[in-house]
Amino acid sequence: MAAVRMLLAVVLAVSACSSAGTAAHSGGGTVAGWVRSAPSCPVERAGHPCPPRPVVGGSVVALRARHVVASTHTGAGGRFQLSVEAGRYVIRATNTGGLATTAEKTVEVAPGATILVRLVVDGGIR
Repeated sequence: MAAVRMLLAVVLAVSACSSAGTAAHSGGGTVAGWVRSAPSCPVERAGHPCPPRPVVGGSVVALRARHVVASTHTGAGGRFQLSVEAGRYVIRATNTGGLATTAEKTVEVAPGATILVRLVVDGGIR
């Protein structure tokens, strides 16, 4: 009887893990993009561009009804990716360092879709 209970517990655990899956498999989609910080130079001059810089290690969250439903951190180049169920979300990025500025964008995710989001947080240089 103990062996049957053990086998049942293993089967339930495996099925729970496989049903969690990714959002893309259960009618969800993906929000991907990058986070940059600007301004990134104290003085910008004509002919000397100062493009926004990637935010590496920044926080990115997907909010639905003000609740965090998915989160990640930006990687190389400020890139991120979140798997979410289909629906409307606010994607919020927070800068790293002492100046934790944020940027956000509202997106609508359709089943199987990938939404590209580009966010620019305040670099704090004035």
